[in-house]
Amino acid sequence: MTESARHVAIITGGTRGIGAAIAHALAARDVDLLLSGRNRDDEVDALIAALDTKTNVGLHLADAGDPSTATALVELAMQRFGRIDYLVPAAGGAVPGTALSVSPEAWEEAFRVHVHAPFHLFRAAHGALAVRGGAMLLISSVAGLRGCPGTVAYQTVKGALPQMGRALARDHGHEGIRINTVCPGIIETRFHAAMTPEARRNNLENRIPLRHFGTPENVATASIELLTNPFITGETLVIDGGMSMRMV
Repeated sequence: MTESARHVAIITGGTRGIGAAIAHALAARDVDLLLSGRNRDDEVDALIAALDTKTNVGLHLADAGDPSTATALVELAMQRFGRIDYLVPAAGGAVPGTALSVSPEAWEEAFRVHVHAPFHLFRAAHGALAVRGGAMLLISSVAGLRGCPGTVAYQTVKGALPQMGRALARDHGHEGIRINTVCPGIIETRFHAAMTPEARRNNLENRIPLRHFGTPENVATASIELLTNPFITGETLVIDGGMSMRMV
């Protein structure tokens, strides 16, 4: 194992959407990457090919919610690059349903993917992060800050992440490890692809003061600052076009 002179990031959910945008932004800063996703297809191959022109990139197909995935990713990163500087656990997805309609299995799965996976990834990578004072970025949501209809599991798990970030930041600041959280609003990814024309119009005209949706790149630029600024930790940054701050 030869230690890289470049910074190294592990990104779960790194093959699509916000995770892929953060991967591009880190690659532009000469950061080597180990990406994790569930599946490989033409879209993923195109992403890897594009990133490969900018940096060193590896791909590991796995279920981010499996605790063994965290250990495997850390071992792969250390074997290939010899160091880990950034963690971005971005894997996740929608979990529809009220308390009366969501299945017990969906409730448990939401915690496994959105809460347990980042926790296990931090534990697995802690030793490597502590060597130079690395950083982790948690991907929450405005749904974890304000009440929304019909998504109790999703709101609950996303609401847990800012507090996890603060707790980890407080416990591990003395090691130089920083943990911050972003809370995206409505971002143009496949997550919101099923939005009806009526919902789109309502969001643009009545809910978002800036009158447009966000892009994965909007989240990525803010994420880079939180990952790389050496004097920011324990913070939660909302990226939602003003949606969550409005009164009416």
